[in-house]
Amino acid sequence: MKNIKSIAIGCFSATVLLAGSVQASAISSDTVMQTQAAQYNKLQLIEMVNRADVQDKLVSLGVDSSDAIARINGMTDAEIAQLNTEINEAPAGGIVGAVLTVLAVIAILDLAGVTDVYPFIRPISN
Repeated sequence: MKNIKSIAIGCFSATVLLAGSVQASAISSDTVMQTQAAQYNKLQLIEMVNRADVQDKLVSLGVDSSDAIARINGMTDAEIAQLNTEINEAPAGGIVGAVLTVLAVIAILDLAGVTDVYPFIRPISN
């Protein structure tokens, strides 16, 4: 009886050890850098939307800043990177960058069907 208990405990332990094994692999530094860059780009856009001048422009166009931030949070990393690239390559920073950001965010919100500022943009859902 003592041997049966020992064998049963051994089999149970072996099953737990084999079933609980985990496969781990190294994460490349390129992957980590891309993830951090995407997070930085998203934070940069959100900070821009939180600026008073951008919020004033959003309100004047009938867009709530929380809707704009929600849309930014819903964008893919590629969309965020493209938008940040366009903003950073703008001929002048400051107001021009803020206006371009507002216009781009509003266009994206129009595509998503959240707003209807630009009559020539049709929502994706239609």
